[in-house]
Amino acid sequence: MSHQAKEGIADNWKAQLAAMDAADIIALRECFTDDAVLVHMIGYRQPLDEWMRGIESEEFVYRQVIEKGVSISVLPHSEAKVVGDIITGYRADGTGQAWPLHVEQKFVQENGRWLCAESIVNLGR
Repeated sequence: MSHQAKEGIADNWKAQLAAMDAADIIALRECFTDDAVLVHMIGYRQPLDEWMRGIESEEFVYRQVIEKGVSISVLPHSEAKVVGDIITGYRADGTGQAWPLHVEQKFVQENGRWLCAESIVNLGR
């Protein structure tokens, strides 16, 4: 994978985390393909629009999102895989509940941009 491609994917990943933290569904939507899905730890495949509505209605509140690590791998056919570990729900005053999450994402290249097509989230360590 070219350095430029890896950089574009890393920028998307960081933009996702920042948008989740800010509950900015416009910025978050820009990181995903139109038909993207979020696969929850219980196996539910949630369409992107439904997830965005959940963020907007505060069904999903991420508060602070802390990256613990990320790796990016190239796959054939203009695809990539991102594996990251985050902690969300953390609050400096200790009132939140921290959730360690393990995230695996499939990226595709569309019109010269790297976008997430699928995000699989499980409980991390």
